[in-house]
Amino acid sequence: MMIKQTLLETSARKFMPKLFAGISDDQVRRVKEYIKLYTKHPFGGTATGAVLDDAASSQGKMIRPRLVLMAGSFGTDRDDVRERLYKLAAVVEMTHLASLIHDDIVDDAPVRRGKPSVQSKYGKNAAVYAGDFLMSRITFYLMREGLNRAGMVIAQAVEEMCAGEIGQAMCRYKEDVTIDQYLQNIHGKTVALFRACCRIGAMESGCDERVSRMLESFGECLGYMFQMRDDLLDFVPDSSMIGKKAHQDFREGIYTLPVLLAREQPGGRRLLHPYMERSAEGTLTHADICRMEEIVAALGGLEGAWNQIHTYQKRAEDILEALPSSDISLQLGKIVRKLGAV
Repeated sequence: MMIKQTLLETSARKFMPKLFAGISDDQVRRVKEYIKLYTKHPFGGTATGAVLDDAASSQGKMIRPRLVLMAGSFGTDRDDVRERLYKLAAVVEMTHLASLIHDDIVDDAPVRRGKPSVQSKYGKNAAVYAGDFLMSRITFYLMREGLNRAGMVIAQAVEEMCAGEIGQAMCRYKEDVTIDQYLQNIHGKTVALFRACCRIGAMESGCDERVSRMLESFGECLGYMFQMRDDLLDFVPDSSMIGKKAHQDFREGIYTLPVLLAREQPGGRRLLHPYMERSAEGTLTHADICRMEEIVAALGGLEGAWNQIHTYQKRAEDILEALPSSDISLQLGKIVRKLGAV
């Protein structure tokens, strides 16, 4: 119960904007201006145009663009460098938005974070067209602005994101899915773009290779912590916190870290497999979900997931210790500690 209450009070989505306060509103505004420019289109009055307008005016947390700018603070502070970072931060956010649109289509999701999803609001065709249009604009502006090195990093991250989604789809309803497979899948789904953000910020601001790689590794740790904590939120019964039904992942045959850790405990397979089978059959009841949750908690799945988060927290803190001290490094430390807070 303590873990649930802590997650309700300090969910990643709730506290992240405040913790990224090291980036000014003016900097975020500049990124949003580039997003608006890069998503400008001739499709006014159409469903596809509406999707693109929604994307351009998105008031999301802008976590990934902020990471680009924060990593960039370790390099050269010049007007031309800042402008390149604003452009790249915009491209990164567009990449994230395109991935969310495509995810909603694949998942046939009616809601996204408590609001109607793009595909349910405007139709699948418009969602597909808009997602593809965003990806084409990303390629165009990376090439036009001469952001070739950063473009290669983003392209690799997109490839890994696709691989993570494909891997997750291949593992759905598999009772023998491994923790290594789970880690590989979330590395693609979430971690790859976090890592790319930090790599791009460092590289494009002129950091040397040592600092760039350290920040890249920091982004990787942060991505793992973020996704693992997000998976723990699925065990929070207040759907208003996460924008979906509790245990929607389990219902859809996506077995996340708490479940997999519990399954590996003595008796875990015997106790959990009946519910995994019912998720595959589509016959899970509310009582089944409640019982599954009780089993996972009793077998230490939640505590085990926290231990994994703390492992990445220690790595991230060690990296920050080795980086030059600054207001931004202190702010990054606060983010890591908050993500690891139980």
